[in-house]
Parts: sequence; C-alpha cells; structure tokens
Amino acid sequence: MRKIAILLVLVTLSFTVACGGGDTPADTTPTETAPAEQSMVIYQYRFNPNTLTVPAGTTVVFENKDPERHNVTIAALNVDQMIEPNSTWSYTFATTGEFAIENRLATNPMTATINVQ
Repeated sequence: MRKIAILLVLVTLSFTVACGGGDTPADTTPTETAPAEQSMVIYQYRFNPNTLTVPAGTTVVFENKDPERHNVTIAALNVDQMIEPNSTWSYTFATTGEFAIENRLATNPMTATINVQ
C-alpha cells in the first residue's frame, strides 16, 4: 500500500510540474518573429504563383528555373534585376500596396502581382 501511495505522489508532482502548476511564473517576454519569406518561381516562362499576398516586411525570393536568364521589374519600386538560370534574387517588400511584376525581356508577356498588406 505504501508503494502505491508513493507512486501516486510522484505522478501528481510530475503532472503538476509538467503542466506549469508550480510557483514559477510563465515567461511573458515578447519574442520577435523573423520576417516572413515567400517564393516566386520563374518556370516555363511564367511567374509562379501569378499572385502573391504577403505582409509588409516579407522577403520574396525569385528563383529562375528556366534555361535562360530572366528579368524581374517592379516599376513602382524602381527595381530592375536580372536573374541567371538556376539562380535566385530576393527583395524585401517594406511598404504596403499592389506591385506589378513583369519580365521586360520576355517575348511572351510574363507578369505577376504582389499584394503587400
């Protein structure tokens, strides 16, 4: 009987500590989260996805998976960047708004939209 009583006390203590039932206050220090990162892949002469919605501060990684170089133009932000095949380029969208993305070098129109909230 004594072994069962000791076992019950140990289980109760373990449960109390595991569930935060002790006298130690919970850590309420705010933690900073890293800025988000999203991808936009250039493949088969298209931006994929064609529309992307992200919060302000998000870094968008443009990845060129086509066999030739492409261009990322964001006219509203005065951005014009070449991306070689199998390479990436990143841009952090700090301001809110709707931004048209295009490849000014493509013979077929390659366009996308990034909505920054």
